[in-house]
Amino acid sequence: MEANSEYPEYIARFYDVIYAHLRTVDHEYFLRTILSTRGPVLEIGVGTGRFFIDALHGGADIYGVDLSETMLQQLRKKLGQEHHHRISQQDARSLHLDKKFDLIIAPFRMFSHLIETDDQLQMLNSVFDHLNPGGRFIFDLYVPDLGILLNGINEQVDFEGEYAPGKKLKRIVSAKPDLIRQISSVTMTLTWDDEAGERTESWLLPMRFFFRYELEHLVHRSKLTLKHIYGDYEEHELGPESKDFIVVCER
Repeated sequence: MEANSEYPEYIARFYDVIYAHLRTVDHEYFLRTILSTRGPVLEIGVGTGRFFIDALHGGADIYGVDLSETMLQQLRKKLGQEHHHRISQQDARSLHLDKKFDLIIAPFRMFSHLIETDDQLQMLNSVFDHLNPGGRFIFDLYVPDLGILLNGINEQVDFEGEYAPGKKLKRIVSAKPDLIRQISSVTMTLTWDDEAGERTESWLLPMRFFFRYELEHLVHRSKLTLKHIYGDYEEHELGPESKDFIVVCER
């Protein structure tokens, strides 16, 4: 299976602008978890550094990997040259780092990029091999919304604003679920003001969705030990109102 690895340049370019508004619920949890870890930390799917930059400024001994070079290019622009060794382009299914970690995280549904079960298990076992004894692996996923699974999402505007003074940016999202394969085919359409006028581009991204007991069985099949699955970023128990799975594993 070929993982969906490369984010288009325009997705990476506007990523921070869009998600500074759309994704804040997880920031405090992951940053607190990173900064409370004494040893080295690895972020899988580090992207443009949404957690990485703050953690580094907070004194964390943090490293990051991502499969997308366009996302890493955005992160390198924010880092001093002395920190460039901390990030690298790698596949989470076959990590090759010369150190082990006390904490590894894969935030913002990174695990959903792995469509096939074999790939998911390869990543879990690769993580195990890079953890110190007693080290933790934490990843998050969304709890499937049954209404969306039945009806999908039809051209929903989830961001409309400016990416620079006087420069407009809009994102429209659609999703078509495949209930048998447990895949949502997500289309992101961006329209923005460019030097040559208004520009529009669309990107199709398959995302795997998971259910609770599937996740439990998946981790049990790997070398990791499942410690808990929480229902939100305050570590409340799973319940009818839960929107996120926070999966905590241990070596």
